[in-house]
Amino acid sequence: MIPARKSALADAVLGRLITRGLRKAFHAFYADGLEHLAALDPARPVVGCCNHTNWWDGFVLREFTAHHTDRAFYIAMEEKNLRRYFYLAWLGAFGVDLESPGGAIGGLRHGAQLLRAAPDRLAWVFVQGRLLAPSVPIEAKPGASFFARQSKALLLPAILRYVWLAESRPSIFLRLGAPLESDTGPERIAAVLNAQAAALDADLVARGPAGWVALLPPRRSINRRWDYFVHRLRGRSAESFE
Repeated sequence: MIPARKSALADAVLGRLITRGLRKAFHAFYADGLEHLAALDPARPVVGCCNHTNWWDGFVLREFTAHHTDRAFYIAMEEKNLRRYFYLAWLGAFGVDLESPGGAIGGLRHGAQLLRAAPDRLAWVFVQGRLLAPSVPIEAKPGASFFARQSKALLLPAILRYVWLAESRPSIFLRLGAPLESDTGPERIAAVLNAQAAALDADLVARGPAGWVALLPPRRSINRRWDYFVHRLRGRSAESFE
């Protein structure tokens, strides 16, 4: 088990690099269901339950937690990867050994201790336990349920998607669901997340990002820069460009 070793200095420096990396790699970062944050009991910690489809997932969740919630960020990470990228422990990552029978228990107990120590903490768990394509139905491992029971935390379901729409870069979409009690089992967690994922996908087909909150505002990608260039060549003012 590798413990989290949060460092304010490292968090500030690495956090800045994460934000810059997201702005460079993605067109925008959109969120929906932010009203569910207000439904969280401030006297209880939170275990975030999220799908895992992309290398960026942990960094996206750190960006969201650090800049758009009032909670301290923690995240469960496979121990072999955290051993390789040890500096992520300074952001709040703690190691979970997935390679030995029962090996995850020690890491999850450490995470539960972190949450019991302060109610203003949010620790994320990728409920599938590994990277899977977004088309694969979500099957939740028992870790998140165990984690929440041990820490008496609320569960916050979340779905991440990375989607190319009418821009050269993909956009990030994060949908939050209503909080669940700590005794919620993995089957129920999976059912909630699969329903959220289906609703998110249907909304993107129907309306794209309309109605979503832009956490990182859209930036001009190649096609929009070309449109702007042609617009200016025709002598129109920048204020009239849409």
